[in-house]
Amino acid sequence: MNLDPYLTLALDAAEAAAGVILSERDGLKIWQKEDGSPITSADLASNEIINEKLSSTGIKILSEEKILGPKERADLEYFWLIDPLDGTKGFLRGGDEFCVMISLIHHARPVLALIKNPCNGDIFYAHKDSPVYKNHQILEKNPHVFTQNKRTALLSVNHLCKDDEEFAQKYQLKALNISSGLKFTALLDGRAGLYRRKEKLSIWDLAAGDFLVNQNGGFMGNFQKRPLCYNEDLRADFFIAVSDEAFLDDFEL
Repeated sequence: MNLDPYLTLALDAAEAAAGVILSERDGLKIWQKEDGSPITSADLASNEIINEKLSSTGIKILSEEKILGPKERADLEYFWLIDPLDGTKGFLRGGDEFCVMISLIHHARPVLALIKNPCNGDIFYAHKDSPVYKNHQILEKNPHVFTQNKRTALLSVNHLCKDDEEFAQKYQLKALNISSGLKFTALLDGRAGLYRRKEKLSIWDLAAGDFLVNQNGGFMGNFQKRPLCYNEDLRADFFIAVSDEAFLDDFEL
């Protein structure tokens, strides 16, 4: 399967979604989901425009705002997995650490992904037969920068469990606080070396970062060093991600 046209379509969808998210900031409407988390008119507008564009592929779409049931997912060879606005809480605070995340899943694993920052326009993307790109240029890895920052750890701004805190102390990790899926972009460009999470996050929060980190020569998987699965449950395993696969040997999980 030639993934180039699917990536082009996903890039177009992310660009359109970023524009509508920013335009919704004026006159933003806010509601609460059943679980008490916020949802805004920006989430919904982004979700609508991404779904509209990706639906032309005829591939089913699983979104944070439009869940596919487990039986329907289990039989799909391919499906789109999207988070139309990751980092809603930061968005509501007026911050700039939120993003659009789109992945294409094939037999439970991502084969194409992007992460788009609407505020500064940065976009990271790839498919399984391409290098990772940042802003339409191949992302070059600077070995010195990656090694220098390998003990810089990404810690959650909103959630940090005791186990993750103790892990950071054990290995004397320097903290870099970034919210939303933009954490993965710090691994991709070498600003951080490690992201570990002993918490089950939603699959739409992880798939794009998972694919891009692995495609860029890093590693992301569960604590048994196996790939995460994206079609059985809506929550993924505890995970560790490193900017360079060799760094994994430095840590006991």
